Amino acid sequence: MNIKDYCDGVERTRAVLVNKGADNVHMLFGMLTEIGELTDAFKKQMAYGKEVDWVNVKEEVGDLMWYIAGFCNINGFDLDKILETNIEKLKTRYPEKFTEENAVVRDLEKEREVLETTQ
Repeated sequence: MNIKDYCDGVERTRAVLVNKGADNVHMLFGMLTEIGELTDAFKKQMAYGKEVDWVNVKEEVGDLMWYIAGFCNINGFDLDKILETNIEKLKTRYPEKFTEENAVVRDLEKEREVLETTQ
């Protein structure tokens, strides 16, 4: 499945609330909920020695993506383009590969230029 097909599928199952603001808050709260559920799997491993349920982890990642795609749909964002732009920004930040120095010493103006020209 490609990203566009996924985003189209999200629209089939997304509740449309009273206005765009409510729809955005619904998606944002959903993202927070799914991040909490994803985090909980690893908290239980760390705190209680419970094995990570990787099937559940993948389910939660899918649910998180559903809310992200819904948020993009509501706001007319092209998720495929957002992902492409993100990689271009990271190529600017880390020309060869990740380094701690490049993570700290960043050319924010150059990164912003990439964000503005690749959108």
